[in-house]
Amino acid sequence: MWITKLKLKHEDCPIVNRCVKFNILVLSYPSTWYEKNGKRFATTTCYFQSNDESQKKKFIEDLKADRRITNLEVSGDVFTYEINLGKEGEHVMLYHNKNIIFVKPAVNHYDGHEYWEVACWKREELEKFIKELKAHMDVCEILKLENSPLTDIYFPNVMPKLSKSQKEALEIAYINGYYSYPRKVTLEQLAKIAKKGISTFQEHLRKAELKLLPVIIEYQIKNK
Repeated sequence: MWITKLKLKHEDCPIVNRCVKFNILVLSYPSTWYEKNGKRFATTTCYFQSNDESQKKKFIEDLKADRRITNLEVSGDVFTYEINLGKEGEHVMLYHNKNIIFVKPAVNHYDGHEYWEVACWKREELEKFIKELKAHMDVCEILKLENSPLTDIYFPNVMPKLSKSQKEALEIAYINGYYSYPRKVTLEQLAKIAKKGISTFQEHLRKAELKLLPVIIEYQIKNK
């Protein structure tokens, strides 16, 4: 299977621009697009990768104010929107075809770029997809293009559900290098960042780890 990871940018993206504005990460699964009366409409489902409720609320309110958004449904950290691209608007899905497989959700980063990881049985089909993007995106950089087994696939529905406090503890620990080798930060420092007592923070972090570890270990055993 041929796999590529791409760094993309198109200036009219309604999500990435707001990721920059509100300093937030958003995962997205593009769904479909259609054409009506000469205009193109695209639908995408997104997931907030942040626990800052204030910024998420501002993000959604700002998105609602975008006149291009024709439909929007919000449920907790998940939101689905439809955008009117008009005749000239750009969207990666306009160049996607049924031969392309989504390996992971797209990452909409506050650095102003989208990161896509997709795969295909045939290299030429993947190269055609990339060629189309290079012709229409403001940025299209190939970060990876290789022929390798398709083993690292994201399955969101089988992942354990974490509480808000557990997600926050895990995110703070990861961002600040707690899982780096050597560790860049101590539990005491993480608790101060989270503005929680060390025992409380440690409890949230350990519960999150205990929920995730069995899934990770089982996955590794199955893919030996």
